[in-house]
Amino acid sequence: MKKLKSYMHNYSRAVLTDVGVMIKDQQSFSTDAVKDNAVDDSGPVTDPFVDQEEDEAAAARTSYDGASFISCVTCLSDNDSEDQGNGGRSLPANTLIPYVKILYARKVCAVTTELSHYRDEVNQSNDGDADTLGAEFLSTLIEVTIAKPRRHDLVPKKLLLCFGTTLSEEDIVETLMQRSYKGTKRGKSILVLVNPHGGKGQAKKLFVSKVKPILTASNCMVDTLETTHRGHAMEIAQTVNIDKYDIIACASGDGIPHEVLNGLFRREDRAAAFNKLAITQLPCGSGNAMSLSCHGTTNPTYAALSVVKAPEIRIDLMCCTQESYKDHPKVSFLSQTYGVIAESDINTECIRWMGPSRFELGVLLNILQRKKYPCELYVKYLAKSKNELREYYNFHKKKQEQANNDSSSDFSESLDVEESDFTLKYDLLSDIPEDWDIVDSSVTGNLGIFYAGKMPYVAPNTKFFPAALPNDGAVDLVLTDSRTSLTRMAPILLSLDKGYHVLQPEVIHSKVTAYRLIPKVKNSIISIDGEMFPFEPLQVEVLSGLCKTLSYNGSYVETDFESM
Repeated sequence: MKKLKSYMHNYSRAVLTDVGVMIKDQQSFSTDAVKDNAVDDSGPVTDPFVDQEEDEAAAARTSYDGASFISCVTCLSDNDSEDQGNGGRSLPANTLIPYVKILYARKVCAVTTELSHYRDEVNQSNDGDADTLGAEFLSTLIEVTIAKPRRHDLVPKKLLLCFGTTLSEEDIVETLMQRSYKGTKRGKSILVLVNPHGGKGQAKKLFVSKVKPILTASNCMVDTLETTHRGHAMEIAQTVNIDKYDIIACASGDGIPHEVLNGLFRREDRAAAFNKLAITQLPCGSGNAMSLSCHGTTNPTYAALSVVKAPEIRIDLMCCTQESYKDHPKVSFLSQTYGVIAESDINTECIRWMGPSRFELGVLLNILQRKKYPCELYVKYLAKSKNELREYYNFHKKKQEQANNDSSSDFSESLDVEESDFTLKYDLLSDIPEDWDIVDSSVTGNLGIFYAGKMPYVAPNTKFFPAALPNDGAVDLVLTDSRTSLTRMAPILLSLDKGYHVLQPEVIHSKVTAYRLIPKVKNSIISIDGEMFPFEPLQVEVLSGLCKTLSYNGSYVETDFESM
């Protein structure tokens, strides 16, 4: 039997609470207190504090899945001044570690402690009669790995925690892990696709230094592939062994998720692929709209924690058809745009080094030039007016919240899709269906912005579609008139970060389930998910609930649209 190593003479006494693990105080024990027959022989006992750097700065404060990252008792932060006295190996008394920040736990050994240390906790948490347990009490020493804030990131940190309980040693670890992974799967199998050119060439470095440590510390199986050329992620998705993985995580901007989804869409077993795999983003690029909308962050380490902990949800995809590829339609997860937004995005690729501000500069220049982009636009409305849209949003938001609350299991499987769910209702080459409407030609003849999308964020500080919902069967459509005065366009553009632009009377905001766009200019740009597509008529329709992704609260990030 292995003996407890001499470095383990200090540990933190801890108890389980409803929301996390509470650190009570620091204790010491001799190796004589170790029960030899309870030592875990599954692997070597290693020093969990080797190579653990001291934390240096206070963490950014955020929340996740209803559990605050900041303890209401003592902040789980880097400013652990009380921790310096014992070498930084433990947390101060009365620190609450939320379950959401616990990555992994394993039993080290069983120890005997004075009963008085645990009398109150055992009575309170287990309804046990502590007085009948004797003068000594069998406790469990557990190595717990947490995601601890350091500067602006999260880093894995191992702690030795001693729990006194009437449960068996194995049950303590299992209970801790069940509470830490409520509603999601543990030990996920993840294929990470890294675009080495993403994020100004920093994507690979970000993944290796910041993201991978969180994933591996969570006992996830991680395989990594680097993309080498445009379309490579699509090729990988078309041939990947779907039985091997739970998740395809894209360490990139929004281009790689687009390729992955289209690769899966072209598989012969696409229904099985979309049922098995969740597609998510680790924000290592410039746009990162999927991470912003689903994980609520552009920080790779916080997104990694969300990938580990977040439940699966179903989201709608949009199927795009044009003459150039009518036999092989493509799917879009984010947006389609024509006019000011499209040209501002694609035509500023040459100044990508500026980051997101390049897009804002492009929009400003196009607005100042008062450029217009005439077209014909036919739509299948679900909510035409702003009042109808608000009613539609409130209904589906409430329906979604009820579905989340009514979940009876810790890890509920979403309804599977079938091959019939991929069938398109509308044909690009057919006449316009009778139940579609044509948008007023006075608007489309002077169109400034055409933007259709499914996720609330399209870029950092750009909440373009605040009424977007994951699975409401609708595309949010935003139109503006190029004749709108600059004095009115200014407040519209300045309110993009809050999403208030959709409330302005000059902005047409509706929800549609399908549309057909026919440009009436010779040269311009159509962009889909940030990629340039053929400049020709485009037809789009919603494919409901087709894709699985991960989202930190079972929906998109909160936009506060209902209170606007």
